[in-house]
Amino acid sequence: MANLTRYFTKWLLIEYNNAAIREKRNQSLREDFVEGLNDEHIFPVEFHMFHSKNEIRVMISFFEQGKGLLDMTLERFDMLPTAIWDEKEQELRLETESEIRARFPYKNREWTDTVVKKPYRKQDKFRKDILKAYENRCAVCGIQETKILRAAHIVDVKKGGSDEVQNGICLCTNHEIAFDNGLLKIRPDGMIEVVNQELTGIYDSIIYPKNKDLYPSEKYLQMKYDNNFE
Repeated sequence: MANLTRYFTKWLLIEYNNAAIREKRNQSLREDFVEGLNDEHIFPVEFHMFHSKNEIRVMISFFEQGKGLLDMTLERFDMLPTAIWDEKEQELRLETESEIRARFPYKNREWTDTVVKKPYRKQDKFRKDILKAYENRCAVCGIQETKILRAAHIVDVKKGGSDEVQNGICLCTNHEIAFDNGLLKIRPDGMIEVVNQELTGIYDSIIYPKNKDLYPSEKYLQMKYDNNFE
């Protein structure tokens, strides 16, 4: 079997869209548009990305009616059903409603995910130093778009880390969130491990700064690797 695709049914899309509106997320769909969709159709997720910490943005195909964007928590995304194309039987296998509902925390009831907003420390110098050390390049995938590059602490200051360059690494938004959540791990020797192959970059190990004095600390990498601090 191959070609696994996450998808929405109409009833599931209504629930997820209601949640996005209720939780005041950035991207939701017009309610009248969703209500007007065919009850029997499924709507595949064509693309997804981390939009912010623990939040996923998906692009949904509505076929001849176009495409739409919808924001949700990582937890909700992980509960989406998966369609599997069976090459042998030449048929598309879908999950039943009961199979989908079994993953929901409240079964037959909708719920609200709270967006927690916390104050953050000013990190202008730390960011400037990290991006300079890595030459404005994500250490995992090599992308050089500064608008989506982050100066990521390997070990958070609240958990014993420092604001030294050696406790930082330059990562794009996608790989920073994956690193924070343990979906992507960096060994002390710089080798990259991923939980999901969709998170891989074009390198097997991180791209190091040219200056060896600015290499990420093996001690901090080991602490993060062993604990993840989730």
